[in-house]
Amino acid sequence: MALERFAMDFALCHQRRWPGRPATPGSRLQLLMQSPGLWLMLVHRLSHWWVMQWMVVEQRTWRLRLIGIPLSLLEWGIKVVTKSDILGHSNIEGGVSFADHGCIIFGASKVGSGTIIGPRTTIGMSLADRSLPEIGRNVWIGADCMVYGSITVGDGVTLLPGTALTKSIPAGVVMQGNPARLILRTFDNTLLREQASLDAEQCVAAARGG
Repeated sequence: MALERFAMDFALCHQRRWPGRPATPGSRLQLLMQSPGLWLMLVHRLSHWWVMQWMVVEQRTWRLRLIGIPLSLLEWGIKVVTKSDILGHSNIEGGVSFADHGCIIFGASKVGSGTIIGPRTTIGMSLADRSLPEIGRNVWIGADCMVYGSITVGDGVTLLPGTALTKSIPAGVVMQGNPARLILRTFDNTLLREQASLDAEQCVAAARGG
């Protein structure tokens, strides 16, 4: 399951970096060597798998113990390099992309497939009640965003850079600002999610006719 989900992460990352380019052994190797966001996802997937195995008493063999030591060291190293952390309890569907520039603190209880997480983003619990957000599928979250509290981010939502979101929002909307305000009620963010080179604010402005 972990490797299957990572394969979906990898495919999304490849598509975003080289839109329309078929994946080859060379491009796959290049991407794996050059993408800290993929490293972060890989160690999270492996660590989550290890914890699930450890919770089953019958699985606690010496082999599993042996795997845990280098895996912990690898996870620590990747966190240092990327300056990022994905909390272990986060349920991340396959096909999610984390920015290569890092500085991400991610602690959502759940995030759906097709979602893009930008750099310098913090997603986690509210200090008031220690509740966590749930993020839907095909969500685009830009750089320098904050999302926290017991909220739900609907499918296809777009959070423009610098947005601070503390309330639930429906599917397909565009939010911006601190505090977040509604910019557009219906927006198709497919191109944004598929092409990393696009400017989100320009895309939204074009959709608004501005």
